Amino acid sequence: MFSNPAGNDLIIHTPDVPVELTTEDKGDYYLMHTPDLSLRAYKHPLRFALYKADNRTLVWEETRGITYGKQTIQYLRRGKEEQFYGGGMQNGRFSHRGDTIKLTIDYNWEDSGNPNPATFYMSTRGYGAVRNTYAPGYYSFQDTVKLVHNESRFDCYYFVNPTLKGLLNDYTDLTGKPFMVPEWGLGMGDSNCYNRGAKSGKTNGSTSTGYDGLTPSVIHLIADKYIQEDMPRGWIIPNDGYGCGYTHLDSVVRSLKERGFYTGLWTENGVAKIAREVGKDGSRLCKLDVAWVGPGFHFAMNAARTAYAGIEDNSNARGFVWMVCGWTGAQRYSVLWTGDNTGSWNYIRWQIPTVIGSGLSAQNYATGDVDGIFGGSDSTYTRDLEWKCFTPVFMAMSGWAYNNKNGIKDKQPWLFGEPFTGINRKYLQIKERLTPYMYTLCHEASQTGVPAVRALVLEYPHDTVTWGKTVQYEYLLGKALLVAPVYEPKSYRDSIYLPAGEWIDYWSGTAYKGDTMLMHYPAPLDKLPLFVRGGSIIPMYQPMMYNWERPIDTLTLAIYPQGHTSYTMYEDDGVTRAYQQGAYAFTRFEVSVSKVNPRQISIQLHAARGDYQGREKQRVYLLEIHTACKPRTIHMNGVLLKRQKDDKTFMQATSGWYDDPDTQGGILHVKTAKLSTDHTTIVEIR
Repeated sequence: MFSNPAGNDLIIHTPDVPVELTTEDKGDYYLMHTPDLSLRAYKHPLRFALYKADNRTLVWEETRGITYGKQTIQYLRRGKEEQFYGGGMQNGRFSHRGDTIKLTIDYNWEDSGNPNPATFYMSTRGYGAVRNTYAPGYYSFQDTVKLVHNESRFDCYYFVNPTLKGLLNDYTDLTGKPFMVPEWGLGMGDSNCYNRGAKSGKTNGSTSTGYDGLTPSVIHLIADKYIQEDMPRGWIIPNDGYGCGYTHLDSVVRSLKERGFYTGLWTENGVAKIAREVGKDGSRLCKLDVAWVGPGFHFAMNAARTAYAGIEDNSNARGFVWMVCGWTGAQRYSVLWTGDNTGSWNYIRWQIPTVIGSGLSAQNYATGDVDGIFGGSDSTYTRDLEWKCFTPVFMAMSGWAYNNKNGIKDKQPWLFGEPFTGINRKYLQIKERLTPYMYTLCHEASQTGVPAVRALVLEYPHDTVTWGKTVQYEYLLGKALLVAPVYEPKSYRDSIYLPAGEWIDYWSGTAYKGDTMLMHYPAPLDKLPLFVRGGSIIPMYQPMMYNWERPIDTLTLAIYPQGHTSYTMYEDDGVTRAYQQGAYAFTRFEVSVSKVNPRQISIQLHAARGDYQGREKQRVYLLEIHTACKPRTIHMNGVLLKRQKDDKTFMQATSGWYDDPDTQGGILHVKTAKLSTDHTTIVEIR
């Protein structure tokens, strides 16, 4: 029996029920089979092959025996159309057939680097594998698949499932589910060294930021500017390394909270003070830097675990960590970011498949700094921010940019002036409104390993177009939204593939039939190509600058009616770990369109299932029904609703409806009275 240098770090759960196993000698091979699978161990030479229970349907097969030495290498036969995904965060890549991916620390933060690899891959032949090791290596998915780690041991877990979603669930059953982000963590993050004088206790300026101050300077230099510019916001990280240190952290945390920010710390030096920083001063986030997580993956994983536990052990908050040099299982602790990148059009281009591919290793929180940490420009900042508003988490990493236009050296969303400031504000406002939709997706990821940002192959696995690089520059946010970022200095976007079904242009309301490729789609700077799947129901908060600015007792439902569809929204208190003890609620919404008359639509707002402290017991619903059909009457629980003249009278009324045929192809607006969320409400449109 070989030793296990990884211990229990990577594989944290294993099946606790013994497998029903029988063995047979089949002459050329020994057969070990269970009710579900058959494993052949060929005798001369020793090699393995896995089949379904029938011992005829091949899953994987070694072409030769595993070789041992300074490297352990497994050789597999590649199927004719077999596709491979996984490997963690591989910059610029999501689909690996014909490619080689590295599982090393190479400090290449640009395209083709691998800042947060994972020893996991999955195949369209219905299986996944995770190597239980910290040893670096590489996986080559050529005609013969070659799986290499730099050690003289082989420790691998295999799981078989007919779907890629199922394989992600199996993988995270073994290595841990993605952590559940606090709801405020979905907002815009701002990270910088605002406080170069903090360690010495006096201001001394900064060649990188141009700022001259102590830690409290972040309040007027950054936080108050977000307020003045009407920019939605989430959190701020002052730097405590690189000569910065910090002063008056407790009062800074309080002042930032009053302005709509949570506070974290970005550390070069370690987390030895985290108990006080969290428990006494109120810090709620930790960003681990390359400088001290770099000695190796084991070191980096221990750092993430320590920081995560430091938050949870000293508060009732959720662990929330950012790291690079992550490894297998890092999804249970950390946001994984792509490293210190340079903003450019090329940066946007390779960031898109990076985030998609990370999700195919259950790295639900994967991102890169908005427009990178270096370089960048007004247009690349805006284009990068647009699409990253349709990912779970993101931040601007300020102070190293040296954008020489008007002396700008930072990365805040207002710095380039109009039209860029206004466009950035618009997308941050949409991001804030989509919080309940995004939060529900993050909860799904925490239960199943299926990410919020989804490669099209996850939802359309039988569509061969979705398997490879044809669709590497677009993705699904959940099932409802298709996002196709613009990654070139153009006012249009080519090669947008719409899979089966009907897709509605978010901006114009134009409907497209699926199984088609859009070319030369108009996309001026302020327009992100964005499509909604027909039948979708998308919950949205009312406009707000930060997560807790106003009550959430009014909820908008954007409804794109088609046939019979439903959506279940997840809610909890958004901050504490009480959800782990069952303090949460689900609310289901159903929409049915008559097969005979498309004007007839029935909407059911079901009673909430479950409870938590602070749950809204009463709620007003604003239904935005995307339809050109004009109703004759609308009833709510059998009571006739009054038709209002326009938007102004509609919003002033306690309840009612009006139709707006000129916006997004036609929207029917319905407002309910304040309803008990413990009872079901039915809205009938005729």
